[in-house]
Amino acid sequence: MRARAAALVASLSTLPAGAFAQPAPAPDAPPAAPSASEMEVARREFRDGVAAAQAGRWHEARVHFETTLALRPAPIIRFNLAVAWQNDDSHFIEAIDQFRAFLRDTSPEEDPARVAVAAQQIDALGRRVARLRVAVSGDEVRSFILDHRPMNVALLGVDIPVNPGSHLIEVVGAAGDRQRSDGACFEGDSITADIVLSPTARSQYAEADWQPRTRTFGRQIARPGPDGRWIDWAARATAAPVSLWRQRPFTVGVQLAYGAPTGALSASLRYFPQPWFGVELAAGYFGAYGPSGAAIAHLRYPAERFAIGAFTGLGAGLATATTSCTPRDPMNTGCTAASTRDVSAFALTVSAGLSAELRLGSRFTLRALVGARVLTNPADLRAMDDLAARPDCEGGAVDGEVCAVYQRDPQASTVNALAAIDVGYSF
Repeated sequence: MRARAAALVASLSTLPAGAFAQPAPAPDAPPAAPSASEMEVARREFRDGVAAAQAGRWHEARVHFETTLALRPAPIIRFNLAVAWQNDDSHFIEAIDQFRAFLRDTSPEEDPARVAVAAQQIDALGRRVARLRVAVSGDEVRSFILDHRPMNVALLGVDIPVNPGSHLIEVVGAAGDRQRSDGACFEGDSITADIVLSPTARSQYAEADWQPRTRTFGRQIARPGPDGRWIDWAARATAAPVSLWRQRPFTVGVQLAYGAPTGALSASLRYFPQPWFGVELAAGYFGAYGPSGAAIAHLRYPAERFAIGAFTGLGAGLATATTSCTPRDPMNTGCTAASTRDVSAFALTVSAGLSAELRLGSRFTLRALVGARVLTNPADLRAMDDLAARPDCEGGAVDGEVCAVYQRDPQASTVNALAAIDVGYSF
């Protein structure tokens, strides 16, 4: 929708002849003609506004068009300003006002395409404007303020067109009672805010430390839905849009790591029933402890596309070694046949650390982990190199060599650093 709106914005090349020409003086009260410097600034501001609108920077575009309009009023500038208001946080009322001003100053023969668009947008935006009725009882009203702007008290009790979004009402009674009410209006919604003033209030109108009682109207939501639209999803029997973390709770990933319980290369499946909590099953082969697997629990704090968290898990690997033994030949018969033996044991580990995850588009994720891995049963692995544990080698010489990771040194550390990065696909 916003891309189509950007296409409506007039550029310098599409301006009708005379859009920046000097205005013709009226016979009764001729306006002061803009100076050459003002005209040059107006042209520059208009050009910058068009560039900002085409890039989707609607607030910036609106500021540029407002400056241009103040320096050199013209219908085409009002049209561009209306489009910017419409897309800048859903300021529909301001957009309708500028579209109507454009139609007052432009005939269908001059610019038929934009005249048709302006009339269509006035009708479409009129259906999306919300209406707020403020009903006051209990006392006469001294002042009425809506969204920090003083309003005529004659507007009380009637439908006031407002833009979708949050609004604040402040009412002061004749006796000095002050009431405040805030809430949210949705597109096309009609809301009534009931305010009761006390006729016997003794508070002074000019008190600087006055703290009004606050009431709430309407149905509150945290923020607009898709495309910045304020919509009452429950009233429309439509599920409110959920974050990407909730939309796709399953993720399959491939991980490269150093010191991980599942080795240097592993695959994993993650499931997050809640955006803040999940479990992971991983399996790998090329590790210090051979074929291995791990079960990991995650806690995380997700933002829109980035999440930080902590993890802890249990791992198990099947460590194996092949050793050869050459028996001694006390009879000097020349028999020196060597025998081999495969020795294996389970390596049990505990790992913990911190994680950071980034959403790449709607399905791919990039995750980094840092922490530590602790071997919980080093004695079982040291036993793999124990000569007495292999009767066929008793009294003989051990020719094979066991990998140093089996911790033959009783003083060797059983704690290793862990660092990993993986790419995941969510569904």
